[in-house]
Amino acid sequence: MDSVYKNGGASLSRKEKYKWKNYGGYHPIVWILILGTAITRTASFMSLPFLVIHLSENLGIDSLSVGLTLGAAGLTGAFGSFVGGYLSDRWGRRLILLTSLFVWMGTFLGFALGKTFLHFLVLNALNGLCRSFFETTSQALMSDISTPEKRLKIFGYRYIAVNIGMVAGPMLGALLFQMMGMRIFVYTAVVYLFYFMVLFQVFILFRRDLQPQTGERVRFVECLGVIRRDRSLGYFVLAGILFFTTFSQIESSLPIHLGELGKDAELFALLLTINAVVVILLQYPMNHWAGKKSVLTGLVVGSVLCIAGYFAFGVGDSNLSFILGIVLLTLGEVLVFPVSSLFIDRIADDRMRGIYYGANGFGQLGLFIGPLLGGWLLEVIGGRSLWFLMVLLMAYALLFYGMGYRAYGRRRKVTLLVIVRRVLLDLRLIFAIKQTAKILPPLLLTVAFTVFISDQWVSRALASPPRIDQVSIRISEDASLLEIGRELKRKGIISNEWLFPLYGIRYTIQEQTRFQPGTYQIQPEMGLKSVMKTMSRGTWSVVIPEGSTVQEVGLVLKYHGISEEEWTRAVNSEVYDYSFLDSIPKNRPYRLEGYLAPGRYEFNRGVDAEEVVEAMLRRFDEGIGPKIKAELKQNQLSVDYWVTVASLIEKQEPDPRKKSAIARDFKDRLRRGVPLGVRTLPAPYGDLYDYQVWMHQGLPPGPVSNPGSASLEAALLFVDPNHSSPAPESEEESHPGLAGSRETSSR
Repeated sequence: MDSVYKNGGASLSRKEKYKWKNYGGYHPIVWILILGTAITRTASFMSLPFLVIHLSENLGIDSLSVGLTLGAAGLTGAFGSFVGGYLSDRWGRRLILLTSLFVWMGTFLGFALGKTFLHFLVLNALNGLCRSFFETTSQALMSDISTPEKRLKIFGYRYIAVNIGMVAGPMLGALLFQMMGMRIFVYTAVVYLFYFMVLFQVFILFRRDLQPQTGERVRFVECLGVIRRDRSLGYFVLAGILFFTTFSQIESSLPIHLGELGKDAELFALLLTINAVVVILLQYPMNHWAGKKSVLTGLVVGSVLCIAGYFAFGVGDSNLSFILGIVLLTLGEVLVFPVSSLFIDRIADDRMRGIYYGANGFGQLGLFIGPLLGGWLLEVIGGRSLWFLMVLLMAYALLFYGMGYRAYGRRRKVTLLVIVRRVLLDLRLIFAIKQTAKILPPLLLTVAFTVFISDQWVSRALASPPRIDQVSIRISEDASLLEIGRELKRKGIISNEWLFPLYGIRYTIQEQTRFQPGTYQIQPEMGLKSVMKTMSRGTWSVVIPEGSTVQEVGLVLKYHGISEEEWTRAVNSEVYDYSFLDSIPKNRPYRLEGYLAPGRYEFNRGVDAEEVVEAMLRRFDEGIGPKIKAELKQNQLSVDYWVTVASLIEKQEPDPRKKSAIARDFKDRLRRGVPLGVRTLPAPYGDLYDYQVWMHQGLPPGPVSNPGSASLEAALLFVDPNHSSPAPESEEESHPGLAGSRETSSR
């Protein structure tokens, strides 16, 4: 293989390796093709970007049809690469290059003359087909007439030429399109005609180096089975589709995402400029580095750089984050594009080099899939999640690159161990791995001992003085460990907020958990580990409607894991230390009926019924302000009397605007000794004789529900210090309602 390279219609003898010394060791045709790539790309990018403006603004074509027209080039280009590669293998590189270039020239002339949507759809499809024919065949020809050690640099130079055209073309077109409109396509066609004439003369000049292949011609049926037979090529095609799918998001999804973040258009223009400048400046040194490494090393490093770039897009909001992301992506792009082409060159059968390059062009399906997928994902999952998904897709692309290289290694009888060792050597990781293996046992022992010692020390350093009151801790959705520690310190649970992140990291790693957002009730007897466990369980919320009974509240809490038996025991318990509960008699169905303040509550997961009751009683106690306490004391009336009246008002009238009228009516009925007439009492009170206030005078033995604030406020009419009744002389006279209820209960 050193003596003669025969590939697809051209041959290069061993002597000719040194024949072109004055041209840097490259065949002149290589430089003509690279220079022509820069010129033609500049000419095409001078006109094609403005096709959208012409279609939408001048012809009034809808956005869907415009998108279909633009996507046609990518679709025909993906399949045209394969057909063009086959035809170049069968009929020769020269014929395909000149024919595709001539038709390409006519296509651009057609753009200047086109009038309808169908014209531009066909023309752009033809544009993609010509581009795929020309670029696939030109890569194959440059590979034919150069030595293997030169090919990576050639692919790199070609990629620089493409990017020069991408930068210079739009800048030049922005000036010319304003002056001449669609006539700019005529000038593009003239450039292509000029390049066609130059290439035609060059091929005549070097016709001896482009002798037709005399070997067996390639059959099309044989070409169709290339991807199926060559697994390494198949894996690389899959990797290429994923790579182009992710890479296309830079031009399709990135500007939309930046707009959603409130960034101006200048930032996107800056990112594109940085992309092109980095390619032009760093392509040569990156290729020089990759040329000394294995193909897989270049692909691994390039893919990892792309992954890091997409990750920077996903996590950042600042301009600096997007600039860093585009730099990382561009460095990855600089490696992946030429190195993947080099790999295709390595695995290509000499008879079907064009076919292999053409099959690799199927990866450009990603340029068609990417914008459609990106636009849909932006609407469904948003910009951040889109970039994280691109990270995942690029990781799969790296996996397929690795599987393709592994298949290539099997064919050459190279073991997986040798492949991995070569990558590690390229990245200079062998020495680091050996040193790590030596120090790992003592390091693990030191870490384990340090963790044990630090755990004891940090726990003691975080300890705070004993607490006597329950406190509430609020953890927001995006709270950091330092913010959580600051809140715990403020509430007296820990004594040092700066050490808490260390303790929190160790706890979450050991327990395989994370702190959940919510408002937590921290009891005074809970230690630090109990607090951590509580905050990692999360919370649950419940809304207790105004006027709910103990039974109804129990049914709501049953869905949150608190049984009816546990709830009944809790509401009848006497363990709660509140002064307003001291005078409650023991003969009621539910001792705490009326004192469970309704409203929205948030409880720790795993909370018991007594903690729920404690929270409701605490809220009730907080609602009895100094003014209410003063009025109750001045009139020598108990809280129980007040709550009982409020519970009846709650059940009689749900409208807050009418509760005061009901309170005045109740007050009048009690003074006149007339039954209150409330018939809508809930279970079990409606069935109890002593509670049937539509029959008996006075108030029932206790509250019949848990009233809301509006009912409690209305019930204050009963304790108005300015009422005209004489001051009571005995406790029984001062509680006419309760006196009546006692009389009723004695029957």
